[in-house]
Amino acid sequence: MTRIMLGVLISMLASATHAQNTAPATPPPCSAEEYRQLDFWVGDWTLSYDQGPGKPKGTAHNVITKGDFGTCVITEHFTMKGLNGTSVSTFHKPVGQWRQTWVDDQGGYFDLVGGPAPKGADYDFGLELVHPEGLKAPFLRMIWQIKDKDHLVWRWQGRKTTDAEWQDRWVLDYTRVGSTKNETQE
Repeated sequence: MTRIMLGVLISMLASATHAQNTAPATPPPCSAEEYRQLDFWVGDWTLSYDQGPGKPKGTAHNVITKGDFGTCVITEHFTMKGLNGTSVSTFHKPVGQWRQTWVDDQGGYFDLVGGPAPKGADYDFGLELVHPEGLKAPFLRMIWQIKDKDHLVWRWQGRKTTDAEWQDRWVLDYTRVGSTKNETQE
């Protein structure tokens, strides 16, 4: 009788173990492909920008990381003379869009939303300023134009109305630290 009971117990344990091993695994958080759409921005970057006629190129540094919050959040640490800021960006699955919050040492705050550019656009990824109801804020957006894995162009743009053309306000040329920039690129 003891052998029969032991056999039944072993059979039950084997069945339970088999059921656990064949149950579908829950994917890790933020493992969907959408969470990789902004990965091109991750890296250590040297930035340059035009300061106007007769002035030297301005420079800045931007370190974009992923991992402080698993693979769910991209964190930015921007530094230049007179301005330091940070942002956090994540794909917000319930609305199917990217969200970014920016803050800086000048009291700046931006809440932006967007994602990959629509087909046929002259940019690859973009985020537009969220307009809280009742706020008459300017229309602002940032867009990325990917040149190659080590070079991209970031544009901060504005327009006066929803029907007006976007105009550049600030253009940053990104070069990945440690890479050699092809000087023939614009």
